[in-house]
Amino acid sequence: MTLIYAFRDEDGSWHGDPDAVVLEPEPGAGTLTIPLNPHQQSSLFAGQRLHVLYAACDAEASQTSYRLDNGESVPASWRVHELLAPAYQPAPAAAPTQPHHRPTMPEVKLEFGDPHRRYCLTAQPAHDGRTELTVLVCSSDGIIHGELTGELDPRDLNDIGRLITTAAGACPTPEPLAPQPPATTPASVKATHPGAAWTAEAEQHLRDAHRAGTSLQQLASDLGRSENSIRWKLHGLKLAPYPADLVPTQPTATAPKQPKAYTVEEKRKAHPNAYMPWTDQEERDLAAGCAQGVLLAELAKEFGRNEGAIASRLMKIGAVGPAADEAREFGG
Repeated sequence: MTLIYAFRDEDGSWHGDPDAVVLEPEPGAGTLTIPLNPHQQSSLFAGQRLHVLYAACDAEASQTSYRLDNGESVPASWRVHELLAPAYQPAPAAAPTQPHHRPTMPEVKLEFGDPHRRYCLTAQPAHDGRTELTVLVCSSDGIIHGELTGELDPRDLNDIGRLITTAAGACPTPEPLAPQPPATTPASVKATHPGAAWTAEAEQHLRDAHRAGTSLQQLASDLGRSENSIRWKLHGLKLAPYPADLVPTQPTATAPKQPKAYTVEEKRKAHPNAYMPWTDQEERDLAAGCAQGVLLAELAKEFGRNEGAIASRLMKIGAVGPAADEAREFGG
């Protein structure tokens, strides 16, 4: 079933199920503008234009669809709907008259927090005059850390509030966590040379660090690789969307230019390893990088050679991958 399974907010953070297993070659993408209602408490993403991804995937489906900015209506995963639903709650229908005039509580939305935690409460009329109450505890980037939900008689809310306050006072307050020293990256996961093959330990470190929110720049520094290589590997591990912006566009035909003479020294100013013989280890690393999805331009940068030299060596060693496909078309 095709679902909206992840979205990126205006700060560039991803939410929802970005690690869902996508059952299509590439996910669909679009934008979704979250309305801002000045008469209600703002939700986490109210007023933002979100970048959404949708595809057939293994995420749990909700019963709600969202209309994208292009007019297309797409169902959302449960987690995505849970994050976006407050901005889409319709006004409740007028409650039927109850035989015993039980009070009906109007819809209520409250939200407050600090830079680290946000607390969201939604109360909606339910059947028989009861109220459906939902409380969410989220981090500042929308990750849910706690949830309380259920139905009750609205006349019991005051007593329940006092009960919760009493329970909070009776429970010992945890000591604040002592500042932790910055985590160090094991030396064994860092690439020792350009184009080095990924080890199982390096892949697991990437999974853990990415899920902990480590930035792309820090991941590249910790693992001794380029940011583009990190993005391709995250996609290969199904932890990030397909990096379509890294796929080169088809070059436009230009008038042939007269060849220019260069010395070896001039060549090596731009490509340090120009005209250096290839070692067996470099060829193995080149084939491994190609198989992992690293593109021709990136391989040229990592191995210190021009794209023509990389393309020629890929063809010679019979490498397989996107860069090998580029190599077959290199030069027209």
